Amino acid sequence: MNEPMEIPRPSGTGFLVVHATTASSAIPLRDAQVTVSYSNDEQSDVIFELRTDRDGKTPRVALPAPARADSQRPGGAPPFATYTIAVSLKGYRSAVYNRVPIFDGITAIQQADLIPVPENGTPDSFTTERPELFENTPPAL
Repeated sequence: MNEPMEIPRPSGTGFLVVHATTASSAIPLRDAQVTVSYSNDEQSDVIFELRTDRDGKTPRVALPAPARADSQRPGGAPPFATYTIAVSLKGYRSAVYNRVPIFDGITAIQQADLIPVPENGTPDSFTTERPELFENTPPAL
């Protein structure tokens, strides 16, 4: 009689640092809220809620991951665990990163380059305070 195979729990530990910036990574963003969660088909669990420091980085956090030695078995589960990372800060568009891989013994750095929301608060909009131009009307220089 065959018994169901028990799936081993992660026995390793990987690490994560999130680096929140703007202007193509030139300016660090302080106090960005970072949520790290583990998701599978049945549920999603928040593991950490963090804030970035003046350098735009979170503290390094430890996350469960499959043991490095488990990756040597053919046909087994992937040698990493995946997490969802959400980054937000007032005045910027939020960013969500799905299926971020975390490997045993490795520190992953997730770059989050946030885009500012325009002053009028609506993304991709423009101001209509310009003169209307009609055919045969010379431009007002």
